Amino acid sequence: MKRLLHILLAFLPVLSCVGQKDDPVPELRLMADLTALNVTAGESATFTVYSGAEDVTAFAAIRNVTDGTDLEGNVFAPTEAGEWSFVATLDGAESEPLTVTAIEIADEGKDFFRRSLVLDFTGTWCVNCPKMEAAIEETMEARPGRIVPVSVHCMSVDPMYVKPLSDDLVRKFGVKAYPSAVVDLDPESLITAQSPELLQSHIDRLLEARGPAAGIRVESTVNEGSFTLKAEMKAVRDGTYVLVVLVLEDGTVAAQTGGTTDYVHNNILRSWTEGESLNVKEGDTASCDFTGTVTAKSRFVVLVLRDGLVDNVIGCAAGGSVDWQYEEENY
Repeated sequence: MKRLLHILLAFLPVLSCVGQKDDPVPELRLMADLTALNVTAGESATFTVYSGAEDVTAFAAIRNVTDGTDLEGNVFAPTEAGEWSFVATLDGAESEPLTVTAIEIADEGKDFFRRSLVLDFTGTWCVNCPKMEAAIEETMEARPGRIVPVSVHCMSVDPMYVKPLSDDLVRKFGVKAYPSAVVDLDPESLITAQSPELLQSHIDRLLEARGPAAGIRVESTVNEGSFTLKAEMKAVRDGTYVLVVLVLEDGTVAAQTGGTTDYVHNNILRSWTEGESLNVKEGDTASCDFTGTVTAKSRFVVLVLRDGLVDNVIGCAAGGSVDWQYEEENY
């Protein structure tokens, strides 16, 4: 009897595992550094695939479901204007589709292409902040190529908080609730409602009031974590201008209240550097040189300010360059 009992006890660890569920498979997500591309400037989208918090780009397949082809590598460079949908697959799992839009911008002789800056005041501790992010993404889809989002992480409990930069921006715009968004550094555009319609109305209002905007050209180099950047502007009216360089970071994984424990954060503001004031006449150009530090996940946003408000804005890859960009038609 004792021998039989010993035999049964020896099998208990094996029997106890029968019928237990496997650990849940991490969600597969497809991300891109740019989802609105300028074909004329040769812009491309670089994809990253995450399984939970792990970067599995090297092992995943990325498929262009619009034309039914597999992407070679993780970079998509369109040769014509259009809209494409992509999914990532790995070990039988498939991501949600990601849409990339490409537009053509006309040659010289037209007005400069105009964009708006959207500052998103957010925090990993903020339960409704992912809703504002979703509203900004919806607005970007409604206005392809027109919006440059920047996430300002607030309060010291947030691992992406930058002191004193975040606090200075909160005070400047009188942010008292989260999430909040500000368009083109205009304090009157401050909103707390997670509404793409309201956000879009502010963007359209400011773009119309601005009229033709200054042009921007950017050249940058990166060497061992340090960068040099030359930002050049061409004025379409007399005025006092300031060139500003922001360093953003993408692909940082951190738990998000109202989201997930492996939430992927993009457009994170890491630094804000302003050049000196420039008195520029209509049709003339002016430039500023900038230096600083970057990481492998960094990119740049360059602003032209006129009277404290954004006159125009453009994004640039770290180590990349952007030439003058023009509208298809004059406004």
